[in-house]
Amino acid sequence: MQEVIHGIHDGIVEVTDISIARMTGLIEPIMIVFMAVVVGGIVSAVIIPLLQMSTCGLG
Repeated sequence: MQEVIHGIHDGIVEVTDISIARMTGLIEPIMIVFMAVVVGGIVSAVIIPLLQMSTCGLG
């Protein structure tokens, strides 16, 4: 009886490990894209006012 329970436990652990590996594989690219959008927003928030100030001085 105990061997059966250990076998079921091992199967559940294996399926859980595979599921977690798949989820992290899907989440990583999404997080990279999200971080790129955030960094791009911060960079544009700094660059756009600088460009606007430089063009206002030329007018």
